[in-house]
Amino acid sequence: MSKPHITLHDVHFTGMEYFDWLTTGLHLLDEQGAIDFTLQTTATTRPFLLHPRARPAAYRLAPKLMEALGRGWNTLITGTLTRGGETVRFVFDAGDSPYAVQPELLAEYDVYFKCQCPAEFAPEGFPLSSGAMVPWHPDVLHYQHKIRPAMLGRPLSRRLHLRDNVRALAEWQERGRTTRDLTFFAYFGTDKVSPPTGPEGALQARFGSQIGHPNPKRGVLVEGLRSRHGAASDARILQTDVAARRGGKLSDAAFSAQAARSWHNINISGYRRSLPFRFCDSFLLGACVPTDALAVRWYQPLQEGTEYIDLGPMGYETEDAVDWSRVWAALDDLAHEPEHRRAERAAAIRRRFEQLWHPRALARYLVDTLSEQL
Repeated sequence: MSKPHITLHDVHFTGMEYFDWLTTGLHLLDEQGAIDFTLQTTATTRPFLLHPRARPAAYRLAPKLMEALGRGWNTLITGTLTRGGETVRFVFDAGDSPYAVQPELLAEYDVYFKCQCPAEFAPEGFPLSSGAMVPWHPDVLHYQHKIRPAMLGRPLSRRLHLRDNVRALAEWQERGRTTRDLTFFAYFGTDKVSPPTGPEGALQARFGSQIGHPNPKRGVLVEGLRSRHGAASDARILQTDVAARRGGKLSDAAFSAQAARSWHNINISGYRRSLPFRFCDSFLLGACVPTDALAVRWYQPLQEGTEYIDLGPMGYETEDAVDWSRVWAALDDLAHEPEHRRAERAAAIRRRFEQLWHPRALARYLVDTLSEQL
């Protein structure tokens, strides 16, 4: 039987870091001889593949030109799998909104992989909070059989460069073997409510008092961690007016090093209850993610009690719907856990990463899923 040939089409420079994970896995399968892989990029993208500083320099020197060269679907690519004269066409969508799709592509293509795939497709819509459902586009339920969960892998070289990606991946994993002297790491951008512009503001305007905002909850969490767990935690908000929450921004390298020191990397969902890079980052390092209730799934189930700890609904819930006593009880239990239990969990997380979440595993899943369509 002939090898499958995977082609990714028109990867664009403004969103290419979202596809470092997938392209790395496909390149690795190609090197193993399992597939043939072709990566097609747009003409405007190719210059930015030459050096990691090319794109930042271009944005700094010619911001208006770079904005003009941008496009709308920067976190979505299309591709094909061909074998034995048969072809399957697919979409790989890494956009933040679990409930959003590109309906014309969902209708046209055979398989639609979604990194932020809803845990379920209830007829009434996606649960932004216990009191607010976001209706689906009509085509979502009609073509639901085409939608497949994927995962959000973290950016690596940010320019689709295989050797740099593999090196970055190895560096992250090596940091995960460092001595852990922190119980909790909590790192958030702001505790302020988003302005009434953009997707977040539109949600607030649409649902009003039916939802709260994740950012103030992140502030409460950070302040509580500092007061309850002191030096055992690194909890910080980068932009805040509250001194008891404020902390400095970390470089990418310093962030990964700091996250590697902690047994737990805490999440409160934002961006429409999407799963952030924090999950992949943590699994790379062998860290557990205490998180609010999940509404998104990956292509294999995340393991509760190992990879994540459920803290209950937070995210877009209204303030009076958050059970902070449950949150603090769960975190206090983790703070008093014996070291050997933490070490066992970290080892299990690393094993599951290699088996399930490594770029090679994502690529293998994509190839197998598409091959089933032939």
